[in-house]
Amino acid sequence: MAEIIGVSTWILAGFRWGDWRNWHKYHATILYFILGDVLYYYITYNYRLWSLNPTPPLTTELVCLVGEFLVFTSTILIYLRRYPTGHFISAWWTSLWVLIYTANEWLLTLTGTFTYDNGWTLFDSFLFNILMLILLRLHNIKRLFTLILSIPISIILIILNSIPIK
Repeated sequence: MAEIIGVSTWILAGFRWGDWRNWHKYHATILYFILGDVLYYYITYNYRLWSLNPTPPLTTELVCLVGEFLVFTSTILIYLRRYPTGHFISAWWTSLWVLIYTANEWLLTLTGTFTYDNGWTLFDSFLFNILMLILLRLHNIKRLFTLILSIPISIILIILNSIPIK
């Protein structure tokens, strides 16, 4: 139930503050975000760092992933639409979103909808959220550069977290 409430809240926020009229401007970054998530689940299939756990009435992880994709779409449509100019205010904006994402994850851990494994912690997620939101902004303005940059970053994260690759 927590997942349904959370996803519904994100969808409502997306409709309220998101730039749906110009969704095509953010389409590539939405796909980049979703691709990163799908690759995480594929690469870490046998060695998860974090997991969504379906809670009733949801019964499969696939349904949870669909919810994630809706949250990611809303995130991009709000975060990038309102991304400010100026270094100080843009750093503040990104920091606010890091806190939103980290607090959201913390609430999901309290409900048992989200769990950590293999040494991953909320602090690791906090650091990852910083990296993720910076990359999402960068992808929106320099797509090819961000895609190329994501490869060594992913390899470093795999090595740092001792994720076995088969």
